[in-house]
Amino acid sequence: MIGGYIPASRHACVAAEFACLCILFTSPAACQGRVEGRGAARRFVSQKYGFSIAVPVNWGVPKTVLDTPVFMYAPPAATFGQATIPKGGAIITVECLDSESGLIRSATTPEEWARLDARAFAAGSASIKPVRMPKLSESSNAVLSSYDEPILSPDQKEEHSVAIFWQFGENLFAAHLRYNANDSSAPRFDKIFLQTISSIRPLEKSEK
Repeated sequence: MIGGYIPASRHACVAAEFACLCILFTSPAACQGRVEGRGAARRFVSQKYGFSIAVPVNWGVPKTVLDTPVFMYAPPAATFGQATIPKGGAIITVECLDSESGLIRSATTPEEWARLDARAFAAGSASIKPVRMPKLSESSNAVLSSYDEPILSPDQKEEHSVAIFWQFGENLFAAHLRYNANDSSAPRFDKIFLQTISSIRPLEKSEK
C-alpha cells in the first residue's frame, strides 16, 4: 500500500512491495533515498544509484523513501483508494532493472526493456520512439513508450501508462507515469512527467 493506494498493475505493485519490505524488515538506513529541499526546490536523492531528480510541485512522496522515487498526485479532497487512481490523479514510479524479475530482467538496452514491458502489460499496441535526454542528465539511449493498461478493478477501467527507459552509468532505468485512461488532465501530466525525468542529474562527488 502506498498512501492508502493498493495498486492493481505491476509497476506500482513493485513500489508498494518495496515500501512494505523497507518498513517491516529493514532499518531506515537500508533504503538509500531521501528528499532534500522545500517547495519547488525539492529533489529526491538516490544515494544507491548516484542521481537526484526534481519532485514535481504539489506532488507527494510516500513517507517510506525507497532507493528510487515514487511521486503521487491527487486533486483536493481526492485520495488513492484500493486498486484505483482517483479522477484527476496520477502516479510516477522509477525502477532500476536490477529490481525487476522474469523475462524483463534479461533486457540489455532501454529499447529492449520498453518492448518487453509493452508486450507484458499493454492492452493493445504500444508506441515506442527515441526521446532526447538533457546532456546534463548524463543519460543515454532513451526511448518513450505509451499504452493503455488493463487493471484489476470492479469497473474494469483502463489506466494509461507513459514510460521512459534510459541508461545511466552502468544501469538501466524506467519511469512510468500512470493515470486513468481518457483523463482530461493527461496533457498536463505528460508535460510534468517529461520535465521531471529531464531533471535527473548525477550526484556531485561531495553528495555521494
